[in-house]
This record gives sequence, structure tokens and C-alpha cells, in this order.
Amino acid sequence: MIGLEDITYSYRTGEYKALDHISLTFRRGEWVSIIGHNGSGKSTLVKILMGILDDYEGSITVDGELLDEENRITMRKKFAIVFQNPDNQFVGATVEDDVAFGLENNGVPRDEMVRRTEEALKAVNMLEFRDHEPSRLSGGQKQRVAIASALAMAPDVLILDEATSMIDPEGRREVLDILRTIHRRGKTTLIFITHDLSEIEDSDHAVIMKDGQIISEGTVEEIYKDTDALLASRLVLPFHMKISKRLLDGSFLSYDELVERL
Repeated sequence: MIGLEDITYSYRTGEYKALDHISLTFRRGEWVSIIGHNGSGKSTLVKILMGILDDYEGSITVDGELLDEENRITMRKKFAIVFQNPDNQFVGATVEDDVAFGLENNGVPRDEMVRRTEEALKAVNMLEFRDHEPSRLSGGQKQRVAIASALAMAPDVLILDEATSMIDPEGRREVLDILRTIHRRGKTTLIFITHDLSEIEDSDHAVIMKDGQIISEGTVEEIYKDTDALLASRLVLPFHMKISKRLLDGSFLSYDELVERL
């Protein structure tokens, strides 16, 4: 779906490289988690994927087509993004208005707009809140509405940029459950940006970034076993992962799997 080849970016000429020769492949329908602390280059990578930053070195292909000035706007329509703070994305007076906003902006016919809005709200279990004011929702509900707004645009790629970092544990579980449902359908490529290792368990592929470089990538289990990369990036294994490793012959189990095994 997306190929990044030798992407390098500096915010000012000659300064420290925010991205330093990054090459990555995102397959269609795949869930890829990109992990790292502030300053690792995650947000810069997102801005380049979304077309916000375009003066990078290297090349990007989307659906096998080289991204350039002529097709940048068209290609951008294949992407949708959910940000860290859902309040910054709300523009409608009601949940339904907010989800429909992007569709209306793009001139989608009314009948189709109503259908896609309803389907998106159903997908995130928020249809019953369609007439509510977004400001009166919980943090998790707000983020689910933000995801619905993105899904209504029928993107090929859904990017979540620290989308769980400002909500409580219950809201975080709600959002991750929604992502699992989207992933099971296999139609949308998920790019999940986080600094929390406990949130990557359902990923097909995971990448650790530090100082603008990829220092480790592979399956989730491979990432959990890469002690050197975890130490270098100051990432800490989730508590249940530490327990499963200590008690179960070095195996790494999800929280639910660990509970069942114990």
C-alpha cells in the first residue's frame, strides 16, 4: 500500500535530522505500530505521509504510484488521521454533524452522506449518540467519534497519532477494541503511533524509532524480545508481559492469554 524509500528530513538546513534514511513498507490491510518517545521522529513521519511536509529527500509510493507534486492532493484522499486530542477535530454541533462534515465538504451526495455517516457511527458503537453534543461525551467516546469521522471518508489508510494518550484506561480499551474490529475486516491499513508498548499487541508489524532512525522492527514478539532496542529507546515492557516472561519459559502472552493460562 505504501513504500517509503530512504526518507530523510530536517526542519532546517544543516540541522539535526528529524528523519534519517527511513525505509518502510505498509501492506494493504496491515496494522503497523510505530513506537518511540518524543523526538523519535514519529510525528514527522506522519506529517510526511499526510502531505503536510513535502520537502523531504527520498521517495514514497502509494498503491504502486510514485508520490509527486502532481498527484499529491489526489493521493492524500486515500489517508485519514485521528489526532491526540479529539476536541481539536470537532466542528459540528452534534456527533452526526461532525461525522458528516468531511463528506459534505467533499460534495458527497446527501443520500450517500447519510448512509456513510450512519455506518461509521455503527462501526464505533456511537449511533445512539448521534444527536449528542461532542463536548458532553467522555474522552473515549470523543475519540470514537473522531475515528468515525475518519472512517466515513472511506480511507485506504487510517493513521492514529497518539490517539489514546489523552484518554483514561476505559476509553483506551474502547478505542483499541474498535481498531481490532477495523483490522479484522482487512480493508484498511492501520498506522498506529504510540509510546506505549502495551497497545501494540494486535499489530502485524511493529517499528521502534529513536532519534529519527528505525532501531528495530518485526513482529510484536520480536520487538518484545529485542532488549537492546527497548533499553536504547527507554521503552518498558508492560507489567503483564514481564510476568508472562518470568513465569512461562520466556513466552510473551497478551493480558487475556496470561489470565487464562494462570
